[in-house]
Amino acid sequence: MGSENSGILARLERGFNPRNVATVGATQRNNYNWLRNHLAFQASHGRLYHVNIDRNEWPGAEALGVQNFPSLLDIPAPVDYVTVSVPRQFVPRVLEDCIRKGVAVVHVFTAGFGESGELAGIELEHQIVELAQKAGIAVIGPNCLGLFNPELGVGQISDLYHGDKGYLGYITQSGSQARGIATEAYIRGVKISKCISMGNGVVVDVPDLLDYLAQDKDTRVIGMFLEGVRSPARFFQSLQQACRHKPVLVWKVAQTEDAARAAAAHSGASYLRQDLWDALVLRCGAIPVESVEEMADTAMAVHTIPPSLGVRIGLFAISGGHSTEMANVFSKHGFRIPVLADQSYQELGSFLSLIGGNYVNPIQAAGEHFERIMDVLARDSNLDVVAAEVPVGRVHQNPAMLESRIKGFKGFQARSTRPVIAVLSPHFPRVASTVLEEVEKRFLGEHIPTLIGFDRAARALKHAIDYHSQRELLGE
Repeated sequence: MGSENSGILARLERGFNPRNVATVGATQRNNYNWLRNHLAFQASHGRLYHVNIDRNEWPGAEALGVQNFPSLLDIPAPVDYVTVSVPRQFVPRVLEDCIRKGVAVVHVFTAGFGESGELAGIELEHQIVELAQKAGIAVIGPNCLGLFNPELGVGQISDLYHGDKGYLGYITQSGSQARGIATEAYIRGVKISKCISMGNGVVVDVPDLLDYLAQDKDTRVIGMFLEGVRSPARFFQSLQQACRHKPVLVWKVAQTEDAARAAAAHSGASYLRQDLWDALVLRCGAIPVESVEEMADTAMAVHTIPPSLGVRIGLFAISGGHSTEMANVFSKHGFRIPVLADQSYQELGSFLSLIGGNYVNPIQAAGEHFERIMDVLARDSNLDVVAAEVPVGRVHQNPAMLESRIKGFKGFQARSTRPVIAVLSPHFPRVASTVLEEVEKRFLGEHIPTLIGFDRAARALKHAIDYHSQRELLGE
């Protein structure tokens, strides 16, 4: 790793863990959003300062408990992270002050630079790049939400959670996707370690952020939402290195030339032929995903499900129709659904009836004997992994059934080294999202890997198994 790259990583570390933070250009017009986004940091870790030459904006900042200054250079304390929200023509001037102040990371929220296609915006972007490279300062953006460290309260959106240490580090060229993944992941029990909304990425680019998250001790899984990359060779070098240390999930959009034009207008991203992109991502050992749900599901799966070197799966369903659907979905995703061991059939036959059910594989039973069924599956030598359906509506209405399900999963975990996942079924009967989240939270709270729906579960579980198998075969 070169000295220049090491310098960027050191500055990013200071940006994610700042002594003090400043916001330049917060206004009443936008409800002082960029001050509000960092209030949690001031409440527990360091000082937050508001810089604005317009003193008419000072009372609003003071009402939030934030001290005002007309210039960064007037702040008496060191500042490591600065958010810039001023008209684009003033950004280079603010950056010069940041350099003189010794700031580590500058987040440029302001848009209207290279991505605009306008000569004025392109020239301003060139000024930013020249200033930053000459001084060695890390600039995130322009046109982005910057850094998010939920543990310290360095924020992107004020209503996102703070105070928790997570394991998913996320890189995105889109601000809305930063908010989307943080919200979806948190609901799914996947907590964010670090998140970077990087926008145009004209100074600090995707490879720099990949290198940082690869060595970040809190980040166990890396996720990315990408519209394109500026330097494919450098990107794939960093991706390959990162994949040797941690699972890396890649969600790539702009997969057609028409979509690439939209990406270029949004973040200035370039187009790379999709078949070539796919081949290189897989060659590096990364995991391709295609939605925010699949990102969160897969992050949870690769982090919490123990390694399994096989795709022989045992399935438990609550009805005949669900058993055939479940078998169809999991087999389509590459799983084998084998016959069980003779001993398993003997045990199951001692308490299950073929009338109104079956115990071939998938095992179909309405609700009784769940703990005994899971005990048999935990000891079956023909299986590598087990997935069992949980009818959300039924268990929510029947506390005894809920406890029986949880006890069955916990018993499996105690008796077997094989992975087991709970597959929540929210449509039989259909339940409200609040009910689904309540049941999901209960299972996750018991440290039971939990996924929603057959397709999402099969997809995420297969990603996890393929990842762990690949690492095992490569001796990593």
